[in-house]
Amino acid sequence: MRASPFLALLLAACAATRNPERSKLQPAPTPTPTPESVAVASNPNAPSPSAAPTPVAPVEATVAPVRETQFELGRVGDEPLTSRDFLRKLWIADNRLARRVVEQLVFSRLTQLEATRLGIRLVESAVDAEVLRAMGELERKLVDRQSKLTLREHIDQVIGIEPELYLADLRDEAILQMLAERCVRAWAVENDRCDVRVTELRSPEALAAAQADLNAGKTFAEVAKAHGAGDDAVTATTLLRITRAESQDLARAVFATAVGTVGGPLEQGGRWLLFVPEVRREGREGSWVELREEVEGSLTMQPVGELEFVQWRAAMVRRYRVDLQPFFQEVERKGAAGR
Repeated sequence: MRASPFLALLLAACAATRNPERSKLQPAPTPTPTPESVAVASNPNAPSPSAAPTPVAPVEATVAPVRETQFELGRVGDEPLTSRDFLRKLWIADNRLARRVVEQLVFSRLTQLEATRLGIRLVESAVDAEVLRAMGELERKLVDRQSKLTLREHIDQVIGIEPELYLADLRDEAILQMLAERCVRAWAVENDRCDVRVTELRSPEALAAAQADLNAGKTFAEVAKAHGAGDDAVTATTLLRITRAESQDLARAVFATAVGTVGGPLEQGGRWLLFVPEVRREGREGSWVELREEVEGSLTMQPVGELEFVQWRAAMVRRYRVDLQPFFQEVERKGAAGR
């Protein structure tokens, strides 16, 4: 389910931590478990690999002092260029980019940890198909740009990376994407969730008019169409799937409202939300073997939406402690004595 930017920001704000905010769905290419050792069930009839998921080091593992972990990038004369030098200059030059990359790395690690916990297994043929799809998309972009280079030539000559390394990273990213989708949807299946119809009221005048119409006996649909806004231009509403989360205002309000009744208004940043819970489903915990059929079926019917990812990330940060203080101390020098 696709949510409006405002509603995505609403839940993102609820889940905010000291860690950089995730701005995009795509994880960064990082070393990941191989398809033979990790999870996915795009083909339920395929035999499961015998190897167990590759263990992943906990995010909260002790970080060694910076003086021990920095490494040389090169030398100029007798002076080294270190990773510390690079990180600080990058942070000063473009900390938004640096934050995004760090967040992608966190997202990648959380995905690996959760996939291992669930025991998800990927079918290698499904990974191969996704990689071919991604390569085909890149090749189409080159054709659209009227480039005369092949994909491998473009990677080598324009991007400036060994093509095999780039394509290996592309495969890693495809694995992470497939794992993340299944981790997010499996987490939703494990928890109580509710499909809710939401409309945004973007001014105090719209809010007052909507409340007056509701008090006069008009339906939610009539009020939304007259005064609200949403992804569906016809109904002026957005259909969201909300997972129970006591740390989030919208989730608390949705689960405190009876199905079929109007809830709200919920004020967020100068806008107000009115909503109607439509369907509630109880969660059920289980292993990937137990959840696979339901998860895969739901992914076929409806891709994972932005709000699902935001809620999942907030839950994973509580499940797996994320400590980025060493990084921030290194690039900002805040709280770092004498460095």
